[in-house]
Amino acid sequence: MTILEALQWGVGDPSRFGPFRDRLEILIEEQARTWASGASGWIVVPIQRHPAGFYLLSEDREGQRRGREVLQAFLGPATATIESVTLVPQTEDADRHFHAAGLVHLSYVRRTDATSADLLDRVEDAIATIKGKDARPRPVRLSHVDLLRDFRLALLQRDGRVADRVLEELRLTGQLSAENLRFLTIEMLGRLERWRELRELPYLMQLLQARRPRAVNEILLEMLWWTELAEPCATGRSPRDVYSDADLGARFGAVLSAIDVPGSSAGRAVGVVAALALDDSDRLKRLLNSASDEVERERLQRLVLLGQPSRPRETAVGSDVQTLFGEGQYGAVIQAFLELPDPSTADLAVQAILETEDGATAPAVLRRVQTFIAEEQLRPGRRLLRDLQDLARFVDNSCTGWVQWCTRLGRDERWPDAAQILRTQYAQWEDLRVLPPAMVEQAAIGVFDAWTGTNQDQVVAGLDVLCRVAAATALVPHAAEFCEVVLLVLAEQHNLSAPVREAYLLLLEQLLESGPAESRYRKMVEQAALLWRRIAAPTAVDWGLGLIDILLNASAPAADFRMTVVAEILSKTRDFQRRLSLRQRSEWEALAEEIGLQVQRLTEPTDEEDTVWRRLDGAVIGVYTLLPRAADSLGRRLSRLCSPSSVEGNADTVATEALQSLATRADYLIVDTWHAAHAATAAIDAVRPRRGQIMPQGRGVTAFLQALEHFLALTAS
Repeated sequence: MTILEALQWGVGDPSRFGPFRDRLEILIEEQARTWASGASGWIVVPIQRHPAGFYLLSEDREGQRRGREVLQAFLGPATATIESVTLVPQTEDADRHFHAAGLVHLSYVRRTDATSADLLDRVEDAIATIKGKDARPRPVRLSHVDLLRDFRLALLQRDGRVADRVLEELRLTGQLSAENLRFLTIEMLGRLERWRELRELPYLMQLLQARRPRAVNEILLEMLWWTELAEPCATGRSPRDVYSDADLGARFGAVLSAIDVPGSSAGRAVGVVAALALDDSDRLKRLLNSASDEVERERLQRLVLLGQPSRPRETAVGSDVQTLFGEGQYGAVIQAFLELPDPSTADLAVQAILETEDGATAPAVLRRVQTFIAEEQLRPGRRLLRDLQDLARFVDNSCTGWVQWCTRLGRDERWPDAAQILRTQYAQWEDLRVLPPAMVEQAAIGVFDAWTGTNQDQVVAGLDVLCRVAAATALVPHAAEFCEVVLLVLAEQHNLSAPVREAYLLLLEQLLESGPAESRYRKMVEQAALLWRRIAAPTAVDWGLGLIDILLNASAPAADFRMTVVAEILSKTRDFQRRLSLRQRSEWEALAEEIGLQVQRLTEPTDEEDTVWRRLDGAVIGVYTLLPRAADSLGRRLSRLCSPSSVEGNADTVATEALQSLATRADYLIVDTWHAAHAATAAIDAVRPRRGQIMPQGRGVTAFLQALEHFLALTAS
């Protein structure tokens, strides 16, 4: 038994402390957090035993001596006296738990003439002095690294208010350049789909003259589609006319071809418009081949029919390459240089590589330019020398695929940029699912070697990406070893970040959907329970509820074992009941009833009922998801919070009248993008704008309620 668990058992229900509850909980948790077994330390806490009151606890007599010395100095005889008592585990329930945790020595702190408040004040002062800090909460200024983590977590959860606040705190640290702060602003506005606000940034045009990360270019391409191109293209105008009328080449040429094949469907649509306007048939073919599904391919083909490209122009050396570069056709510049290398265009080719971050052609361009310099055919200026250094660094850090990245990571050679390279480049690599079994096995071995080698920290830094990729390959038989390695790394983590926790739920859901055998199922569920025990805290309650959702939605070859784990999560969550929101308490009760657990209601009267959830009274709530029984479960949980007119679900995989009708008439529409068909979501987009859709960021019904709660808070008048 841990020290914290023993203290929680000994202290009992914290509500009995009334107005002192928060202070005492902080006092107890701080001492448990800093406890070091075997160091002759001591703890002073209020215990529910006879007689009730503060007790001094320790593992050995030296701990008792040290504790008495400090408390006597701070309390004084007018406040309390300290009396030795004997542990009685046979009759006192608290003593039994202390004994199991190793706290076998104790003394009773008997209050004399002081009030309870005076005694608590002096105990706090004693603990604060010994620990070297105030036991009461004080504001702490986070480092810029921690703030960046919180910023991206807020974007992951689509929480604009938190992202705005954290970005301002990042600005005040003075650790980031003005350019990086602008990049973060663009990332925030793009992730939150605030396209018009992004388009109107006063420094946007200035930023287009600088070199930008690929992620920023992806967002800018999406912005161009939604603010410049979507409406005129929808009216049937020719892409050439749209391109010309908007003067896209002169205004945004540096962005239009910065990414040959963008990662988003909106970005690919912009690429098609640019390819048609510039007669770039080769790029057009690549864009059409990269469509995510038939629906997107049909939309791109409609653009093509509006303006078929003419015969592609011949690319000459010199002035034509300069023209292509000026138009932002960086891919054509690189291709022209490699087909017919010329020292006069080397500078443009190097800049084009750095603009597009094209890792496939970068080594060839670098070798060719270095050859020109070695043979004295090219005398580089200061800018080209700087660009060549950037290009050499880019080539050194570039990876063309999973096997190359994992193999290098697993070498006994420090690679401090590995996690960053994974995040920025893995989306362009060939999908792990389509690689041959031998290559997937090689990738798994590389990650395992890295975890046991010198790049272990890089595995941890990229663990959320590895989890998401493992989830995508979970149903592929020959990728089982890769999933096993990721699970092994997860099992050895003692503190999972929020992005990793969410990615793990995605991986677990996919693994359970694969229909594992009973022994394998038990192992996976036990690992999930172990992770919960490690992170169990009020801030992790939503994660625990989401985990329960996943376990209950999946088939269970060991149903009794599943119920044991679910009951354990609910039991631990109950310990935090005083810190749960109304929504969390109602979910706790609903889940307990679903598994047949007889519990006492946790819900207490709160003003939250009137300010948020009561806005749903009489409303029609639509739910689009492929999860079975999700709408029914959501309805049961909402019934504890409000009285909606109805909760209606739809699971159609194509555009149907029923789906479009629900999307049109629902007062609130939840679109589960994790479990959805693209054709159906496209049909929803056609009749309801994205800003009117509620898109959960997590998994299951718990995520639906979180997203609905967040939407209600954002739209509160």
